[in-house]
Amino acid sequence: MKLYMEDCMDIVTKQLKLEELSDLKYEVHMGDSQAVNYCSIMILKFMGEYGFGSSGNSDAIYMCAIGEAAVEAWGPDGLILDFSELVYEWGDLIERVFDIGKAKSGRIPFPEALVVGKQSEEAIRTLILGEYSDEPIDDIDWVHRDLNSAWAFIEEKLMEYDRDKKL
Repeated sequence: MKLYMEDCMDIVTKQLKLEELSDLKYEVHMGDSQAVNYCSIMILKFMGEYGFGSSGNSDAIYMCAIGEAAVEAWGPDGLILDFSELVYEWGDLIERVFDIGKAKSGRIPFPEALVVGKQSEEAIRTLILGEYSDEPIDDIDWVHRDLNSAWAFIEEKLMEYDRDKKL
């Protein structure tokens, strides 16, 4: 598309869409905390195949952009990243996804949990604990294998922050 300015300078642009960065799909779900009645919890689910190594960089950028937009739009008090249907083998940039919502929360604690699936668990384990680590993923308190335990983790953190008057 060409735009013409009054001074006859040609400006050439290309329309861009976030969806062009990645083939991943996502869903956003919100629920009310049962533990702290004025808090809400967001589930941000990503599905599909994350690119291997640096070919996944655009997937990570897409996930962060979608995640930050969702947090900005709906303002949850806690976040669950659901990778239960994400195929992830390798790629360090996915670590940026773990920080979604942190900037918006500022000094207010923003609890976050991650749900892994069979096709992401081992790669997430080695990403966080180290490639040669033999520690189990269970040693990472914010990483879970099912949504119920991740939700309970967020609820526990919200109760703790509410009790300590940090919310």
